[in-house]
Amino acid sequence: MVLLFALSSVMTFAQQLDGYNCIFLNSHTNNQWGLDDRIKDSFVKKGFKVVTSRSDIPTTQNERLATLELTYSFEIKYGGTPFNFKLTNMLGELVFEAEGVGNTFSAKADANRACKRALGKMENMSYKFDPSKTPGLPTPTSEKSMWTESQIKEYLTTADINDIEGIYKNIGGSFYQIAILSENGKYLAIVMDTDQPNWFVGNVKAVFDCIRSGFYNTTYYEDNYSRKETISELSNNGVLKIGELSFIKLFPSPKE
Repeated sequence: MVLLFALSSVMTFAQQLDGYNCIFLNSHTNNQWGLDDRIKDSFVKKGFKVVTSRSDIPTTQNERLATLELTYSFEIKYGGTPFNFKLTNMLGELVFEAEGVGNTFSAKADANRACKRALGKMENMSYKFDPSKTPGLPTPTSEKSMWTESQIKEYLTTADINDIEGIYKNIGGSFYQIAILSENGKYLAIVMDTDQPNWFVGNVKAVFDCIRSGFYNTTYYEDNYSRKETISELSNNGVLKIGELSFIKLFPSPKE
């Protein structure tokens, strides 16, 4: 959502930023003319924690969801240098955007003045971190999300399960190991392991509703949490196709 900096929007901005307390400063200029330092100081003074390496982004789910990624750009132009920065949350949603313009006789001075003016629009807002305003995940929840691998395998070994239930690993693309388990008349794909920093063990990756043997109406969530609808197909050799994604069953072995 593109945000307009009208006076009537100030309260909306404050409410949106109040749900976040950490900034990942994703620099593409290697601190040219001290711009990274200026940005970091501005957000630290406002009350945010600022990290400059992706590996330093908080790892727990709630802390990561309270983190915003900051990207910026500027273009040295005769007649005025525009500087733009954007704050995007871990779900890929644009939360805040501001632009400033600098017009002097120096490229360095122009960039710094434009940066200062853009940051001023954030600095002039009221801000107080409120975790109740941090966005939640747009995925369903599962009563079985806290099950360990041994508990999942025990259930899959002892229960009267549907063919789709089991432990799967993706074929190609981002790494996911999921457990598909029955819950409340549907089948949920619960993340057991992943290399995606915005996904966590216990998150629901997909929901399946059986149409007929081997075919399922499916809601699934991409790496950026965008929601997709499709029909999934489970083959006799344990390959599950969900849209453009493919998973192979690891446990239990597919029925011959």
